[in-house]
Order: sequence, then C-alpha cells, then structure tokens
Amino acid sequence: MVCDVLALLAGQGVQCDLFGGWAEELLGLRDPGPHADIDLVYRGDDFAAIDDTICRLSLHEIPEKRFSHKRAIVHRGILCEFLLVRDWNHAPVTVFWGDVTFRWCVPLLQDGTITLNDQPVSLVSDVNLAHYRAQWRSTQPHRWRDPASLLGE
Repeated sequence: MVCDVLALLAGQGVQCDLFGGWAEELLGLRDPGPHADIDLVYRGDDFAAIDDTICRLSLHEIPEKRFSHKRAIVHRGILCEFLLVRDWNHAPVTVFWGDVTFRWCVPLLQDGTITLNDQPVSLVSDVNLAHYRAQWRSTQPHRWRDPASLLGE
C-alpha cells in the first residue's frame, strides 16, 4: 500500500517521503507490526500540489484533518496523512496550528533511498524520526495545555 500511494502521487508530479511508523520499521527502529495509517512528509511552500492532486483525482479527503500543516486522505481504505515541511534544504520547519514552530534536523532525509517492492522510497532520517517522537507533544499545545484534556474531565 505504501508504494501504491507514493506511485499515485509521483504520477501526478507530487514527491513525498515516508515518515512515522512505516519509516521507523524500514529503518529498523521498531519491530514489524500492523500500521493504522501511512505518514508522509511533503516538502514545499504550501499544499497547492497536494490539493490539486486530491481534486484532480477525486481522492477522499478528510476535512477534519485539513490544517495549514497537514492534509489527509483515505486511499483504498487506508488513512494517509501528509505533513508539510518548508525550507527543507536549509532549515526545515513545520508550523503547526499556524503558530507552533517545529525545527527539523538537517538533513531532513535519510541518505539515499530504500527499495520497497522494486520502487525507490525516500525516508525521513532516523535522527528526525527520533527528534519528532521526542518533541511531538510540544506540537500539540491546544491538547496538552488544557487541564480538562489531561484529566479526562
């Protein structure tokens, strides 16, 4: 399924990089197991190319996950989430919720590609996967600073 989504996007001129649990598994950072979704990084200034592709191919977008930093679709029953990374060559950054800046380490991507089902796949670097996992809560201030959400009230 990962290759199917990446090939679909690449066929429309949209290059994405594998992120999250799938990338961790392929880099040996976690044991193989089931995955609830496919996380992808999109390197660009905005989501114009992703939005055009979603519209042109009539993909099933999840409007509840449409933010300045994120897009999501369901493709063949699998949730696929896209995270926007700007200025990826020099100082990669994602701005969550319009005001929470997450700075990625340089380089953003793992050196080279891996081959998955005879298709080259680029991955977010192991350093950045660990960095994101360690800092994830800091990107979610609306959830983690509300005492009611912490206490289940």
